[in-house]
Amino acid sequence: MSEMESSDMKNSGTFAPYIDFIKTPAIQVLLLGTGFLLVMLFVYMGVLTSFDNSVFEALSTLGSVEGWRGDVLRDATALGSNTVLVFVVASVAGALGMAGEKKKALTFVIAVAAGIAMTFLLKAGIDRPRPSLTMQHVDVYTQSFPSAHATLSTLVYFYVANLLTQLSQSMKVRVWIYVATAFLVFCIGLSRVLLAVHWPSDIIAGWFAGGSMAAFCFYVIKWKRKLRIKREA
Repeated sequence: MSEMESSDMKNSGTFAPYIDFIKTPAIQVLLLGTGFLLVMLFVYMGVLTSFDNSVFEALSTLGSVEGWRGDVLRDATALGSNTVLVFVVASVAGALGMAGEKKKALTFVIAVAAGIAMTFLLKAGIDRPRPSLTMQHVDVYTQSFPSAHATLSTLVYFYVANLLTQLSQSMKVRVWIYVATAFLVFCIGLSRVLLAVHWPSDIIAGWFAGGSMAAFCFYVIKWKRKLRIKREA
């Protein structure tokens, strides 16, 4: 074995406990949920106003969103729309139900319904104005914080990604699925800022909120699996 391979194995062994710790669904719920609460608090206190303005202005200088750029951004943002996500949830839940995984299907549906309710209650409660109407490139009808597109797309697509990873034992395939999902969710969130309908902190909060809800789903599924194993034993 080469010295480089030996070093990689030692590093892997050193960080393995920390990686396993972070991979624990309960820890993910705690970390992501705390992240969301902090962003929400900072937004409410106005701490992130300068950050939002700076990032928003920087992204606005990237160029026009007309023509093919506008089409790409609107296509990306549509992947996080309520219509598309409800279709994905119904399709996946139906497939899980037919496969005998009714508890997973029910957990998914309840989590998404709770996510929708929580997101729009927070929007109404915090009542944060969106960027200037003169800059917006798509129609919007609700308040700005948090982004429903970011929240629900993170929850839905990472839940689906988790299901897909269970179909393969290859670590490379699992990592690829999560990387592709993260890229998709990132593009959806970025499109909302580039289309001038959300502040950057709206998107970041949505990612935290959706991630914590997805992690909670994984926690519930893992807990039910352990409970079933104990009963069978």
